[in-house]
Amino acid sequence: MKGFLVAFSGALLLVSGWMLQRADADARKYYPLQFADELSSRYYMMYVLFNRSIPLEIRRRFAVSSALSMLAFAGFAAVAYLADNPVIAVLLLLICGFGVANVVWQWRSARR
Repeated sequence: MKGFLVAFSGALLLVSGWMLQRADADARKYYPLQFADELSSRYYMMYVLFNRSIPLEIRRRFAVSSALSMLAFAGFAAVAYLADNPVIAVLLLLICGFGVANVVWQWRSARR
C-alpha cells in the first residue's frame, strides 16, 4: 500500500510541476515588467490565480497544478503516517493547509 501511495503521489507531483511550468511560461507575457526575472516571476505566480489580466486557461492550469500538488503532499503524509512517523505527516499536512489558506485568501481578495 505504501509503495502504491509513494508512486502515485510522486507521479502527481511530477504532473503538477509540469503543469506549473507550462502555466508560468504561458503567463509570462502578461506579467508586469518588474516581474520579468525568474525569481520575481515565481513570486508573482503565487498571486496569479485570481488576476483577471491573465487568461482563464492559464489560471485554470495553475489551479489544477496547485490541487494536484496538495493531493500529492496529502498522499506523502499518508505514507508517513503509515510508516509510523506522525511528525512528518503533520508537517506535510501543514503544507497542504498553507496551500488551501493561500487560495482562500486570494479568493476573498479577488471578490473585493
